[in-house]
Amino acid sequence: MDPSSAGGIITLSSQTLTTQIQLEQVSGHRPLTVFSPPGIFMQTDKYPILSGGVLVSTEPVEWLSIYDHPEAWEGLNREAILSMRRHLYQFAISINARDMQPKDTVESLQTIALSVTPVALGVEVTSVPPRHLHTRGGLLPCSSTVQVKSIEVLSDPEISNVAKRITEKDIPASESIWNLLDYDYSLDRVVRLMSVGLLGRLANRRLIPMKSAYKATIDSFVSRAVMELVEKPFADTTKMHLASLFGDTFTIIMQPGEPRVDYIGIEQLGDKTSRGTSFEDLKHPDTDPRTSVFADHARFSVYSDLVKEKTSYHVTVFHSFQGQRNAVLGPWIARAGVKRALETTPVFLDAETSVQTILESVLRPGLDAWAHDTPLLERLGLGGKKLSSGPFATLVK
Repeated sequence: MDPSSAGGIITLSSQTLTTQIQLEQVSGHRPLTVFSPPGIFMQTDKYPILSGGVLVSTEPVEWLSIYDHPEAWEGLNREAILSMRRHLYQFAISINARDMQPKDTVESLQTIALSVTPVALGVEVTSVPPRHLHTRGGLLPCSSTVQVKSIEVLSDPEISNVAKRITEKDIPASESIWNLLDYDYSLDRVVRLMSVGLLGRLANRRLIPMKSAYKATIDSFVSRAVMELVEKPFADTTKMHLASLFGDTFTIIMQPGEPRVDYIGIEQLGDKTSRGTSFEDLKHPDTDPRTSVFADHARFSVYSDLVKEKTSYHVTVFHSFQGQRNAVLGPWIARAGVKRALETTPVFLDAETSVQTILESVLRPGLDAWAHDTPLLERLGLGGKKLSSGPFATLVK
C-alpha cells in the first residue's frame, strides 16, 4: 500500500519512509526549520504549567502526513508504524494552561491542531539528540523530547473550515465533539482540538493534557451514543467477530440487549496469566488504570459502529495481548484491533447456548481464565453454566 494515497492526505516530499535522517547538531539557541504531520502534544508538568508543543520531523520526509494519523495506517506493518513514530520528536515549551500563555505559542498550537496538511515550523533549539523511540503511557510512542525557546508557523497550512466553524461556537464541549465526529473527524483530531483549548464554552476554555483530552472526548461520545441508541431497536441476532492485529487477538460477542460494552484483557507472560476487566456497570469497577484506558478506546470503536448501524447490542470484547511486544503502541492497539474485528464478516450464532461453546473453542487461554471470579458469565447470559476447573483460573491475578 502507498500510504500517501490514504484518505487523500497531502505529503511534503519524495523521500522514502526509510530515509535515514541526518540530525543537525546546533549550539546555543539557533533557528531550525522542522515539519509537523500536523501533530501536537500536551502533558502534565506541574499544573497550571504544562509541557506542550509539536510532534515534528527534522526533515520533510515522504508520507509525513500519516505519521500522526492512525486512520491512514491500514495495511502498514508494526515496524513501519514504529519507524514513523521514531521520526517524530516532541519539541516542547512550558505553557500556562489556565492563562493560555505564552499567547503566541498557544495560537501556533491551535493553528496546527486545526490544520489538515503538514506544517513547516520555525523553532529555536540548542541541539537535537539521535532518534530513539520512547513509550508514552496512554498515547502512541514518539522520539525524544527537545526543549525549544519558541514555535512559529512558517507555512500556510490548510485549515479545516468545518472544524474552525465548530470551534468558534460558544457551545458545550460535548456538542462540539459529537458534531466533529459526525463529520467524520477522527478521534485523534478531535482530541487535539480539545487539548489546545478549542472546544467548550468560550469563557471556560483551558489547555489540558492529551491523556485527559482522550478520556473526556471518549466519555462524552459514549454518553451521547448511548442516548442515541436507547431509542433504537434491539438486535435480533447474536454474532461474533474475530480479528488479530500485530499478534494481539480480538474476539467480540454481540448479543441483543441494551447498549453496553464490557472489555476483558488477558496477557500471558510465561506460565503466568494476568487479566484486567472493565464492565460497563458501576457495581463492577475497573480492575486497574491501564485496563480502564484500553477499555475506553475499545468502547469508542464499538459505539462508533453501533451508532453507524443504528442498532443496540450488548457487546463483550475479549482482547488477548501478545506479551509486552505491543505495549509500546499503547491503547491505540485496542481501538484499532476492535475496529478491524468489527469490519470482518461476522459468525452468526443460532442459539444462546452456543455462545459458551463457541467461546470455549476460540479463546486462548480457555473461557475459565477470562471468567473466573468475575460477573462475565452472568453478563453473557450464561450465569447458570458450569465451567470445568481449568488451570488458568488459579493463575489469574
